[in-house]
Amino acid sequence: MKFNFSYTRLYVNDYDTCLQFYRDVLGLEVVFISEVDRYVELTNGTTKLTIMCRGKLKEYFGSRTLVSFEQKGDAIALSFGVKDVDEALEYLKSKNVEVVSSSWNFADWGVKLALVRDPEGNLVELLQAGEMVGAE
Repeated sequence: MKFNFSYTRLYVNDYDTCLQFYRDVLGLEVVFISEVDRYVELTNGTTKLTIMCRGKLKEYFGSRTLVSFEQKGDAIALSFGVKDVDEALEYLKSKNVEVVSSSWNFADWGVKLALVRDPEGNLVELLQAGEMVGAE
């Protein structure tokens, strides 16, 4: 059996604010949108992210679907590659995005990372890639 990864979906309370964040602040392109369903598909050309209003989940999948949106900690982060992490952090600060951590270097991996939060509190990782130290 083969499974092909299709996309990541975020179920959100504030659909409009999250759409604005991923489209206008992070620059993802809208490829499909349904205002009736409060659903949008966005892409950067290689990766797809979908956003759907949490209220629609039970409507579509039924009230007997066992799904919880309780706070369970930061178990997932969406990772976005950037040319310069520090420059990206300054840009996001100017857009009033919550910064979780300043940038830090993983010299062994040859990357520099920082964490911010989207309007729903989901972690967004900023990744600046360099040469992998010690890679063969």
